[in-house]
Amino acid sequence: MPAADTHTAAMSTELYLASTPLHILNAIAIASQRPQTQAHLVLIDQPDAQDNPYFKILSDWPSSPFKSLDIYQGRIKGIRQKLANRKAVFAKLDALIQQLNPQRIYTGNDRRIEFQYAMHAQYQRNKKRAEGVYMDEGTFTYVGRKDSASFSDKYIDNVLKKLTYGFWWKNPLTIGGSDWIDRVVVAFPDQLHPLLKSKIIEPLSPYYEHNPTVKSFCEALLTFFQADATRLHQLNVVLTLPHESIIDGITGYREALLAVVDSLTTNGLTIGVKYHPRNTNPDILGLANSDQAYVISHRIPFEAILPLLNHCLVIGDVSSTLINTRFLLPQAQAISIANPQAPLYQEFMNLFACIGVHTTQAESLMDLVQSLLSSTKD
Repeated sequence: MPAADTHTAAMSTELYLASTPLHILNAIAIASQRPQTQAHLVLIDQPDAQDNPYFKILSDWPSSPFKSLDIYQGRIKGIRQKLANRKAVFAKLDALIQQLNPQRIYTGNDRRIEFQYAMHAQYQRNKKRAEGVYMDEGTFTYVGRKDSASFSDKYIDNVLKKLTYGFWWKNPLTIGGSDWIDRVVVAFPDQLHPLLKSKIIEPLSPYYEHNPTVKSFCEALLTFFQADATRLHQLNVVLTLPHESIIDGITGYREALLAVVDSLTTNGLTIGVKYHPRNTNPDILGLANSDQAYVISHRIPFEAILPLLNHCLVIGDVSSTLINTRFLLPQAQAISIANPQAPLYQEFMNLFACIGVHTTQAESLMDLVQSLLSSTKD
């Protein structure tokens, strides 16, 4: 368990704002290992606030480390509707800040208007800032955010938001880099983007190590989405697939994946397949009705699967999926199929080389898989 610092030695209140499954998982990991604090969670920017699976799971989960739970609607279409929703969200945050008076406010994205407004509201209340804490979101932490350097983002969008919301809005040069952030809690401290190195740096790993609460939440997710935990534990290889457009766009990608599945199942290994949730074809490899692979529900976030896997090989694309694999399942081997067209490709390649993700062309995938599996057996 991470040692308590002087800021949190006495009972204090912490507010977690989470918009993605990884943010939720990180919030659970951190809050569950800080028993000297009272933790409160708000799911923000949610497309569905009425029938939200994460809100349902967290509400019914007996091991929750949070004293309270709320959810705010987001992704509203139409300018008037969006502004009205933002006004309602700000009113809720004002009331929450008045009620909780949090000493720390966590976020997985400091560009989120909810986080910045919460920090502003707390300052207005006390004339003293809460500590702003950035929880690793998996990609921008290390490779940066390309759009943040654009003219429209740095100047036009920045000015419009200040005029619309107030001069408390701060435009970070990359995620986690705004002046609202004092501390970053990250998986790979040595690989941080340069713009984050001026913050107080705290490793995320101790919050996950030997943490039964994280596994309990992941198991609750599996139950909710009717996945087979026993089959997950038995997997030797997991394919976490990109959007179907990438599979169709890279020569030999589909054939290489099918060859891996066929060869490994022939040799008695068990394969799991996790399709991209936004595919129009829900079974692009045609494996759902075969005995060759266990197709994992696309609705389960991959981050929540990783803590429940045993030693295995994970094959993916150029994305945060493999960054999270190396962090949440460090004993696993990880392979990325090369895609030079991917955004920030060279930055990903540099990071992958540092954290132990192997990269290969699609046509060489089977050779690398066999080599890694042989070295594991040895």
